Amino acid sequence: MKRPLLLAAVFTSFLIGAAACAPVKILNTITPSGSFERDKDMSYGQLDRQKLDIYRAENPRPNAPVLVFVHGGSWDSGSKDIYKFLGQGFTSEGFDVVIPNYRLHPEAVFPEMIEDTAKAFAYTAAQFPGRALVVMGHSAGGYNSLMAVMRPEFYPGGAAQMCRQIAGVVALAAPTGVVPLKEQPYITIFPERFTGGDAPMNNVTAPMPPVFFGHGLKDTTVYPQNSQMLAQKISARGGKAHVKTYADLNHIDVVKVTSKYFDAGSSLKSDVIDFIDNVGAKTDDYCQ
Repeated sequence: MKRPLLLAAVFTSFLIGAAACAPVKILNTITPSGSFERDKDMSYGQLDRQKLDIYRAENPRPNAPVLVFVHGGSWDSGSKDIYKFLGQGFTSEGFDVVIPNYRLHPEAVFPEMIEDTAKAFAYTAAQFPGRALVVMGHSAGGYNSLMAVMRPEFYPGGAAQMCRQIAGVVALAAPTGVVPLKEQPYITIFPERFTGGDAPMNNVTAPMPPVFFGHGLKDTTVYPQNSQMLAQKISARGGKAHVKTYADLNHIDVVKVTSKYFDAGSSLKSDVIDFIDNVGAKTDDYCQ
């Protein structure tokens, strides 16, 4: 089996089950490091999981927002260490990239993962003074990113600080609360089971930055209606939300295609870059 085919076969398993170390090492080994310098395990808090990696672009775009990516993993698994491929994928385009960890179940339940995510965003802003952030997450990380801006009481400094720092949100295959949660460990992590203030669908109440929703039509883990219905609700309230669906992508593919080795001709990465370019360095417009 040729190397790209072998890697494609193991890629899905290691993104879902983050403990699969061998595939991670293979992908990280073949992902070049020439487009960035990395500051690893920077502490944004006192706890073990409150660490992040900063990928600094070798040839940065002038005045570009910093991209912060929040990993998925069902809120009980996942690690920043898996995503060198994504760091390389965007630093090669001139963007500085930050990838944080956050507390996981059973250590954490709602809203602690949101508190960690918001804290990582604020810490990143302090590391890049004067630079706007675009925050992006996949699956559980997409949920975290949405909730960190929809519930600014969890954001250090509150809504005013968030408005000065975050220019946009990219949510890839994020669960938004279209249907209640029914299974473990989710009903332990979210005691309200996405029927109350723990669901993005129930938090379209305050100004928020523009959102790009990317979702694969082959996603049977988090159905595309999660993106579509939340975007409709945001737009109906006067916010800016755009959904793009991808016919050939599943739940894992939407993050996989940010790697140069697995883009499969998808436009998703270029669509994300277009969104970042469009929101630019604007931040507090949406709070006025």
